[in-house]
Formats: sequence, C-alpha cells, structure tokens
Amino acid sequence: MLPHLSRRRLLGGAALATTLPALAACSGATGRDPDTVAVWDLFSGADGANMRGMIADVIADGDGLNVDPTTLAWGSPYYTKLAMAASSQSPPDTAIMHVSRMPGFAPGGLLEPWDLTQLANVGPTQQDFTEALWTSCTYEGELFAVPLDTHPFIVFFDPEIAEQANVLESDGTIEIDSPERFAEVGRKLGEVTGSAGIGFGFLLDTAQAWRLFWGLYHQTGGDATIEVGSPAELDIDAAASVIDAIHSWMDGTVMPPDQDYGGALAAFNNGRNGMILSGEWELTGFLDTKGEQNVAAMPMPTMFGTPANYADSHAYVLPAQREVSEEHRRRIYEFVAAILALGDQWGTAGHIPAYLPAQDSATYRELTIQNSYKQAAEVAVFDPPVWFAGGGTDFQNRMSQALIEGFRGQKEPGRAAESLVDVLNDMLASPDPTA
Repeated sequence: MLPHLSRRRLLGGAALATTLPALAACSGATGRDPDTVAVWDLFSGADGANMRGMIADVIADGDGLNVDPTTLAWGSPYYTKLAMAASSQSPPDTAIMHVSRMPGFAPGGLLEPWDLTQLANVGPTQQDFTEALWTSCTYEGELFAVPLDTHPFIVFFDPEIAEQANVLESDGTIEIDSPERFAEVGRKLGEVTGSAGIGFGFLLDTAQAWRLFWGLYHQTGGDATIEVGSPAELDIDAAASVIDAIHSWMDGTVMPPDQDYGGALAAFNNGRNGMILSGEWELTGFLDTKGEQNVAAMPMPTMFGTPANYADSHAYVLPAQREVSEEHRRRIYEFVAAILALGDQWGTAGHIPAYLPAQDSATYRELTIQNSYKQAAEVAVFDPPVWFAGGGTDFQNRMSQALIEGFRGQKEPGRAAESLVDVLNDMLASPDPTA
C-alpha cells in the first residue's frame, strides 16, 4: 500500500451488490470527511501504478487533501457499475470515463456538468486544452468531462529496419502521404523482414478495425450524420475508398490478411514486421521488449487529404450526487486540477497529456517518442457522440465485424460501407436505456 492512501479496493463484477451500500457510506452520503475525495478509475498494470504514484504526490502536496481510490476492471462492467452508482446518487465523487462514453451518460442525468468558474479558480481553463478535445467533452454547451489525456491510434516503426529498407528520412521520420506510398513503404519493410512489412492486429478484435477506418474516413473529408431520431448517413464512396485501400494492403506483402491483436504485437516485437498500426498505449510494452533505440512513432499519416487521427480520452466526470458541500466540492476540483498538472508524469507511459501546460514541461519535452506523435491530439477524431458508441461498446464490435468483411474481400467495398449504415440504423432504432 502506498503511503497516504486511506484505502484501496479492487472490485469485480460479483462484488457490486455488496459494494453499493458501502459506496453510499463513503461516496455519496452526507457527513463524510470533506477533505477526502473518492475516485474510481480503470487503470491496471503500469497505468495503475503510475496513477497511484500521482495520487500519492497530490496527497503529499495537497494541504490536507486525502484520496480514496478504487480501481475496477476495464470494459462494459465498469460503466455498468458507474451508471448504477450514479442512478442511486451514491457514486464516487469523481471517476475516470472514456470521453467516447460521455454522450451515453450526460443526457440521462447520470453526470453533473463541471462549473467552469470553479474549475478556473483551481487552474484549468478552455485554453489549456486542444479544441478537438474540449469539444468532445461538451454536451449541449456544457462541460461534462475534464480530459486527462488523449490516447490516439498511431503508427510505431523500427527505425533500424526502416533505415535498411531505405524509407527513413534524415530527420528520423517516414514520409507517407497516400495509400500508394503506404503500400510502397510496407513492401520495402517486408523485403527486409522477410514477412509483411506492416502489422495490424484486427481479427477477433472488437475495436481495431473501427479505429483504423474511422480515422481514415475523416481524412477523406466525408460527412457523417449519426444522430438519434434521424437515419444514418455516410459518404458511401468515401467509406468504400478507405475500405478498398485497406483491403489492397492486406496482400501478405504490405500487411498480413489474418493477424490478430496479440500476433501483431509479437510480430513487431520480434522484427517480423517493421511497422505496426496500434494504440499509443502499447508504447511501454514495445520499449520493454525492443529497447528505445528500436522504437519510433508518428501520428497516423495523412493519406486521404485531410489530417485526422482516431483517438479517445480518459477524462474525469462528476457522477450525479445527492448532496455535496461547497467545501467538499472544492476538494474535488482541487484533486482533478492537481492530477492534470502531473500530466507529464502520466505521459511517460505513452498517453498525450490533455493539459497543455503539462505538455510544455521540461519533463515531457524530454520524452522523444511521445513528442513525435503528440500532434495526433490536434486532429483527434472521436467516436460519434451517441449513447451507444464509445470504448468497450458493442457498437465498436459490430462496426469492426462489418469492416473486417470488407478488409478481407468477403464483401466488395461499397457493400461493406453500406453494411456500416445498416448497423448504425439498427442501433439508432434501439431504445436508450438512460432516457
């Protein structure tokens, strides 16, 4: 147990029924210690250890501020627990939420908006975040999430293999500006590795195909209408052009046509692929396995005309409460502001700090690899702001399965694009459980 922390709990799904009464006592009831902030997160492994260290630092410097952290398993169970706790008005004081899940909580009254004046009193203002991220955190003109980071879907590559393939520029980057150039780079990397040049683990996965497609689709400038109460609209030609390009890459020389998530990580780690399309959250694992000299990164290359990069964000939200004293509310805001100020420490694991002053710190500027892709946050594209979308949802899974058929040539690109609209309309017609 870290010093200063009042207690730590790790909750599983079976523990929820016996835990809710305790939550009422420690998180949502009156008479609680106004200096103790109860917070839920979903950070495990290195992220969990990093966050616990940050919390310990906040407590040590926080003028009597105490923190009661709870870590729960990532995925749908986390959001189910959070919704149940908020609907009973006995949730934690604040909780981590993927920004992509916020539109499923805010409309139903499960979250409270942040007070911008009170937030500014402890430090953060709108100017301290990118426009793309701030916009993604708002609903009907109010801020419902305060972002901790941006975690984009990016490109990692092995600079030694890239140099041998003669695709490495003098500044250590790889120039890719079209689908054709992407294919050329992949084939050249494959000539060095003796396998497909670029890894992409998408089979048996519930999100990877969607992440790649949605970012590249926005590079085409294609419009999308995905709103409850209206039929879904996508630019079918633009969507088909992206699906067709990805299918053309999966020829066994540019990219494997049958790689799952774990297989892609292994192939990049052992040098069978010289590049991989994946989330920045894999940085720590790559560094541990390959060493810093064999890992480089960049945002998703602009291959369809308009810079865009799929991303999500961990953010702090305010679950609906029965009653919070002004003193206790101030402590909640102080805690979140203090964590944001430690964004450079959070960024050591690969995440891009949302709080721009943390990006400007000397500590973060020394993180060479992270700085090579931090511009991805400037052109971040998030999931559609509808209640059923977001990280860990069946929406991402269903869209990925429809896309995989197009990627693998089981459906021609236009029909695969139309299948996406079919999935969207089916989900748009489903009743919102929070309404």
